Amino acid sequence: MSVVEKRRRLFWQDTDLETREVIGRWVDERPLLGDNITVYKLADTYYLETWYNDGCHSLDEMISKESDDGVKLEDKGGNIFGEYFMLTASNELMFCNSSLCYYTATKAEAA
Repeated sequence: MSVVEKRRRLFWQDTDLETREVIGRWVDERPLLGDNITVYKLADTYYLETWYNDGCHSLDEMISKESDDGVKLEDKGGNIFGEYFMLTASNELMFCNSSLCYYTATKAEAA
């Protein structure tokens, strides 16, 4: 996804905000991180939005695949490390690679 496209997505139209389905919000509480993560769906497409501790932001369109473990979410732009997210049936967000799921994000407090 180009930088222009990412910037455009940062400024959602009110209608987009009204139609998106927030799946969940989590915090990456590993040392030195504290990133706030939101996963949502818009028109059957998953998006992963991250607000980093330093104020930076990313919004990534995800490729989703149903599995026995939940919904596997991979960055549409690719990941050279083979990492992905697993959204479990109990609404946990796990960070995974080709070998294992190595971290589960903490659910954020409801706003």
